[in-house]
Amino acid sequence: MRTPTVEFDCAECGSRVSADASAASATCTRCGASRELTPAGLAPSGGLLGCRVCGHLELYTRKDFPKPLGFAIVIVAAILAPFTNYISLGVAALLDFALYFTMPELVACYVCDARHRGFPAEPRHPRFDREIDERLKYGRRAVMGKPMREGGTAGAPEPEH
Repeated sequence: MRTPTVEFDCAECGSRVSADASAASATCTRCGASRELTPAGLAPSGGLLGCRVCGHLELYTRKDFPKPLGFAIVIVAAILAPFTNYISLGVAALLDFALYFTMPELVACYVCDARHRGFPAEPRHPRFDREIDERLKYGRRAVMGKPMREGGTAGAPEPEH
């Protein structure tokens, strides 16, 4: 199992800051700005109850996959498609399928987009839910039927869509 880490964007310069999850604070290597990490986000088992950066309780699970690599695979497959009788598209789909099942998951925060890696799976956070995202972005202007979950997403069911 990986050592738990948290990664977020620096509020001062926008560069990516990475810190050990057990640390009390994290310092940006580019500008030197320091940010306290929230201890309340940890469960007694070591899992995440809330974000270690902003303390918000709404988190979601996604695959820890670099998006530029995914785009590169698709673009190369599309460029090679006419020359390979479109077999390259099938190979790209098989590669995508294999990567989906081999890549680890990370837990991300809806509010500050902090990425938490290597934490225990329990409590489990559901995958991305557009409803929660829109409620947090637009507040009362978001027209949704269900209220926010009390206590955040820890142990919540998967979204219905």
